[in-house]
Amino acid sequence: MRNMADMISNKAIKEEFGIDMQRTLYLIGCHDLVGVMMKKAMEQGEFDNLEGAGKPLYLEENPYEQSEWHMAHKVLKDNGFAPYWIELGKEIDALKVKYDKEVDHFKQYTLIVFDEKRSGGAIRRLN
Repeated sequence: MRNMADMISNKAIKEEFGIDMQRTLYLIGCHDLVGVMMKKAMEQGEFDNLEGAGKPLYLEENPYEQSEWHMAHKVLKDNGFAPYWIELGKEIDALKVKYDKEVDHFKQYTLIVFDEKRSGGAIRRLN
């Protein structure tokens, strides 16, 4: 991490990238500071015996979901439905699987057709 910070601190690079480079240097410094603080706290045992340690996480609730949408999403989920973008994603995944199967089938077909020892029976089986 330090080598990257030294490389980034090159004056020519700073001038070329301006404020973005300053922000990057600041974030690298913060990351180092937080890492040092966490390591020190772990060594002192401050993370030992925390409330809920060793218990499974409750992942049923989406922390990124807007609270006003929670009830609507729960009703949809309980009745076997999902928001439009989720259903669309499932449809895209299914189409991709179908596409991959067709591509594999086509590869097999072309191997047989362009094989010197092709037979009519093998070609008919793939059709």
